[in-house]
Order: sequence, then C-alpha cells, then structure tokens
Amino acid sequence: DEGAAKVGVVETTRIVQSYSHPSYPNLVFYDLPGVGTLEFKKSTYLTQVNLARYDFFLIVSRTRFTENDLWLANEIKNIGKRFFFIRTNIDQDLYNEKIDHPKNYNETLILDRIRENCLGHIRTVDDTTNVFLISGRISYTSRFDFPNMCTALLRDYPGLKRHAMILAMSTNCKEVIRAKVDVLRSQTWVAAAVSAAVATPPIPGLSVMFDFSLTVGFVIFYKKQLGLDDESLERIAQIHHIPLYVLKDELQKILPAHFFTAVPDFVISLVKRQAVGTATEEVLRYVPYVGSIICATVSFSIILSVLRNLLNVMEKAALTLIDIVSERSVSDDEDNDDDEPI
Repeated sequence: DEGAAKVGVVETTRIVQSYSHPSYPNLVFYDLPGVGTLEFKKSTYLTQVNLARYDFFLIVSRTRFTENDLWLANEIKNIGKRFFFIRTNIDQDLYNEKIDHPKNYNETLILDRIRENCLGHIRTVDDTTNVFLISGRISYTSRFDFPNMCTALLRDYPGLKRHAMILAMSTNCKEVIRAKVDVLRSQTWVAAAVSAAVATPPIPGLSVMFDFSLTVGFVIFYKKQLGLDDESLERIAQIHHIPLYVLKDELQKILPAHFFTAVPDFVISLVKRQAVGTATEEVLRYVPYVGSIICATVSFSIILSVLRNLLNVMEKAALTLIDIVSERSVSDDEDNDDDEPI
C-alpha cells in the first residue's frame, strides 16, 4: 500500500521510520531497524532508537527468533513495557510442508510444532509470553492466530490509549468489530446529552433538524468504523475476489438498501419510527420550565435508543461480512492447494 513500510529479503529499515494512522494522526506506528546490523549495533541500539519512548512493541520474525530478538525483548521487559512475538510467513511454511511431505501433511500438527519451537526460545525471556503465528497476506487476516493477536492487543494495549487503538484498527476479525462496537456504544450517551441540550430552547424544529444531522453523521462514522462503507466493501471485494453485489445482497438481508445508497433516507426511516416521541417533544417545548426539562429527557432517550439499536444491527452486519470472507478464504485454500503462496 502507498505509504506503508517497505519489506524485502534484504535490510529495508535503516532509520527509525514513523507512520501516522491516516484517520488518527495522533496514533503513530514506528518501524524500528533490526538489532545487530552495521548501523545498529547492540551496544548502541537502545540509545539510537530511544526505546523508552514507545508504548508497545511487536517483535516480528519470518523464521526463528534470534538471540538479538530475545535480547531486545528482555530490554523491553526491563523498562516495564509490553511486547508480542509475531511469527510471519506461516502460509509459506505450510506450503513447503505440503510440497515436501504430502502424505503426512497435517496443518494443525505443523502449526503446533512451529509454535512449540518458537516458545522454546522466547520463554527464556518471559515464561508467560506467547507467540502469534500469522500470514502477511491480507486475505488471511481471519486465519491462523490473527484474530487471537487482535484480541490480545486489544486487551493488553496501554489503557489511556486503548480506545484510540481500537477505533484505528481495521475490521479484519470479529474480535476487533466487537471491541469497536463496545467503544462506540459507550460514547452514545455523549451524543444523546448534546441532543438533550439542543432540545431545551423553545425553538420550533431546532431539535428535529439537529437530531437528523447528528444521526446522519453518526451513521456515516459507524459505517466507516465497522467496514460497511462503500470504500471498505469495495476493498474487501477486490482482496477476496468476491463480487461487490454479492456482499451487498447478503448485507441487505440485515440492513435496508438505502443504508448503502442514501444515508439521509435511511435516517429518515429511523426518525419515522420515533415519530411519537418527536411529536411529544415538540409539544412539550412550549410548556414553561417543566416542559423544557421533559423535552430534553425525551430527546436524550430517543437519540440514545436510536444509536444503540443502530449499532446492534450494524454489528450483526459487520460480523456477517467476516463470515462471508472467512468462507471465501477457506474455499480459496481448497481450490488453490497447488498454488505457491505470496
């Protein structure tokens, strides 16, 4: 992808390179050079990369973990920071095993063997740490240990920045989707409180117009967060070779068609369901003092209910999308057993 860190069979990281998240610029990822190269000797490495400045570490290897990897993990542990070991290229390992030993091929046993081999090394540093076996292929984000890695990252990431991390993550697995919905649901009361504040002044139609605009904005935000916007769906369709209309046909069993084509129309349909509450609010607006208080309460309840119900339905749709992608990934594996992995 454009702007992504370089990868290759030779050393590609010669400086500490930062990559800001496109939607959350305050969330920055750093690609650190490997330990023990000519430019980054072990004796000066900690000072060169300023190890203490980072919140969390992912130690990645495409083969076995080296002595330098273990040394780095120990130094990270000594400064009180958390780290994960990630073993990549698992699809390549499985492919090689299938070619070399077709009669005895057993994916589960091979993965267990790789995992035990990795743990035998890394638990010399921390006997409670784990290793995550993943593939670098985008289409494999629901396979191997990728979902478990996301769950662990969501659980162990430093608390104050955890919400930002969750919202910045791609919706590649169910664990991330559920975490995103939990965060978004916890924020609905803020929108409801703002709606209640706007509902208090006795200005005809003000609350209705504001609530409409507010809800449209949240629907658009939720769509992007949960991977249900057009850009995300087109990307999923392209990566997994699934026709876009197939994805939308399945999702429209859960969400109406105008959710995808016209968000304002979709919001109008939501508002109509709350028509009684809205009408009550407009009448109460003209009742002095007590009317304003009741009006604000009604507005708060309506927006809170609309947003939370909306999140429930969108969560179901996003989880369904993961199921569709997972089924396609398994099907592709069965169809392409003889194809060399990327």
